[in-house]
Amino acid sequence: MNTKAKVLSGFLLGAAVGAATGLILAPRSGEKTRKKIKEESKRLANELIEKANESLYSAKKTYNEKLDNYTKRGKSSLDHLSESISVQ
Repeated sequence: MNTKAKVLSGFLLGAAVGAATGLILAPRSGEKTRKKIKEESKRLANELIEKANESLYSAKKTYNEKLDNYTKRGKSSLDHLSESISVQ
């Protein structure tokens, strides 16, 4: 794992621990705290799904662009080769 990934994972873990500690120590009843945790968990899950979908879309777009580029280059090379053969 590279340094950036380690720093990011440490930051995210620290943020999660801090948030959980804050919720547990907050001056609310257990029922309200559990409700807050449930709501926040759903929000974070939805945000994570959205980010994953964005990343997947970006990866697909990059893949398709590269595939198109390689296809065009291959076709161009084949056309050039075909011209070279027919000239001889």
